[in-house]
Amino acid sequence: MKKNRSGFIARFVAAAIAAMLLAGTFSVTNAEAAIGTPRNCRFVSWGTSFTNCYIYWNQVSGADGYQTVWSWTDGSHAKYSYHASNSYGVYVSNAPNNHVSMVKVRAFRWVRGKRSYGPWSNIAFITPSPSSISGSLVSSTASSPKERLRWNVIYGSDGYNVFLTTNPRSSWRWNQSTAAKATANTAVISKYAGGKLKTYTNYYFRLVTRRKRNGVFCTVPMPSSTYYSGYFWFYRY
Repeated sequence: MKKNRSGFIARFVAAAIAAMLLAGTFSVTNAEAAIGTPRNCRFVSWGTSFTNCYIYWNQVSGADGYQTVWSWTDGSHAKYSYHASNSYGVYVSNAPNNHVSMVKVRAFRWVRGKRSYGPWSNIAFITPSPSSISGSLVSSTASSPKERLRWNVIYGSDGYNVFLTTNPRSSWRWNQSTAAKATANTAVISKYAGGKLKTYTNYYFRLVTRRKRNGVFCTVPMPSSTYYSGYFWFYRY
């Protein structure tokens, strides 16, 4: 009877030790693998053109590095790259100038010789402005001139904003928004600052591509405060 009881206790202790070792192994692995999410992944500014820009994110404490993925809005053309532990952003170059792109980032740690990744960040959109623009006279009436603008489609966009000014070094005024679809690439300009357009006045305009994130339109910085897409003016014969 004693022998059987001793065997039972030995087996129980062995099983308990194995369970503790197993639990310890999993807890260590989970602790090693735990890594935060880079917050506030965002578009910061354009570089030398609408195909180059800076994307920043908040660093993650304890990260050994970061992985970014750049792609079109449908997920195609994906390109992955790795960055050092002290990185807080990436310079994107050669992005298409006729398609909205997106970038997201995740942190990683080295665990037993392999990268252990954390969750992906939010998406930062790259929204180039139209580059091929044409204008045509809608109304030849001197008392009420109008101009129609037409531009190339920026695929993956949610419409466009049109801003107007008579001095590109001064303040800009929102003029109108097109329908929330990429192919809404035309607008008729008939007013400025609440009044009719005038003859012999230069009207400078900006065409800004829109893109929604979580139901809200993203802020899209221009290359500079004085940037304009083009201008038009009216005169009498």
